[in-house]
Amino acid sequence: MRFNMKRYPISFWNTVSISDNPASAAEMWRDLGITLAMSPGYKAEDTHKVNVMLNRAAELDIKVILCDYRTHWRRLTAKGEGNYRSEFAAAVKDYGAHPAVFGFFVGDEPDAPDAADAFLAMKIQKEIAPHLIAYLNLLPWFDWIGPRMGTDALAPYLDRVAREGNADLLSYDCYTQMWKDDSGYDVYFNNLREYYEAVLRLRLPYFNIVLSCGHYAYRCPSKDDMQWQLGTSVAHGAAGVSWFFIELPGIWDNYRNAPINQLGERTEQFGWLSEINRVFNNYCGEIIHTLTIDTCYHVTKAYGGIKLFEPFGNVLDVKSAVPAVFSRFRDAEGSVYYIACCNSPVESAQISVKFKENIKVERCVYGNKFAPVAVHTDPIGAVEGEGGQTVSIYLAPGQIALFKEV
Repeated sequence: MRFNMKRYPISFWNTVSISDNPASAAEMWRDLGITLAMSPGYKAEDTHKVNVMLNRAAELDIKVILCDYRTHWRRLTAKGEGNYRSEFAAAVKDYGAHPAVFGFFVGDEPDAPDAADAFLAMKIQKEIAPHLIAYLNLLPWFDWIGPRMGTDALAPYLDRVAREGNADLLSYDCYTQMWKDDSGYDVYFNNLREYYEAVLRLRLPYFNIVLSCGHYAYRCPSKDDMQWQLGTSVAHGAAGVSWFFIELPGIWDNYRNAPINQLGERTEQFGWLSEINRVFNNYCGEIIHTLTIDTCYHVTKAYGGIKLFEPFGNVLDVKSAVPAVFSRFRDAEGSVYYIACCNSPVESAQISVKFKENIKVERCVYGNKFAPVAVHTDPIGAVEGEGGQTVSIYLAPGQIALFKEV
């Protein structure tokens, strides 16, 4: 299993201090469908609290990214490489052997002057703890952001992260898909395209951080919006998804409608996100977690530089009146899988996929199992799905369907 996890990594961005992190936090993560938690920040005197948190997470089969006070790249900048190495080694000695530990946090969104230290911190973490993941989150790509990042294009920048950081994982966040209209879709999908192409080029997995909490110019995501963000991330090959964010620690500008409010209460958003996360992993997360993308197309309408569908491999045609995503994946043995995704946050899609005559597929059904594809009919809409080598399926906004060649 990738990352030594049984289920697809679903994480979140932590904004709560260790002093405000209740002993029952791991139960909340479980209830929300989190499989990879980000810890609150902590200090040397918080060892007991950290171990209590990790022990309970392990009991619930939840991995944890530790936000240790010794592991941020700014510690390297302030204290030098030698001190960073010794302090990180101490952090690994304290927690690195715990079965719940996924890895240590390196930092968030380094600007150009910070990049060299951020990547060096990643490299040092990998050298000292090769069994753990050094987790660094990167800025999203915009046409104007190159000077801030110190690059003219995203692809060579990701190559640099891989090379200088000896990275095992890439990560970024993008929220333009939650602007009040679809004007941010191209930015959102351009980032997904860049990271999907990095999977092919660098053989590195990536996480996409998406939105569960309204703020700034970003609207509050609906249930369908969150399903769409998860589905489109998976369909473009994301090896994990993280939600920004799940708890409101206080009044921050116009941050609102998080799954947990300032009173510590679970909001309607909590129920929606919990269902989305848990249904996904119970549907196909154990399988998706073992697959790697190799081909991705958009159907009907293309965003962000993704190619419109054209026949490839054993797939002759994909049709949908509503925008869709169609991707091919493979497992470690080379078996072929496909994902169809409704690429609309507001409309359902009927997607028809035509395979070559001798190709048969099965569809993943609930429970991470596969079953023969049944013919589907819609007498009200006078639409009939074809049997044999053509698969026709209705998908809700952002919903995915997983198929396997047999």
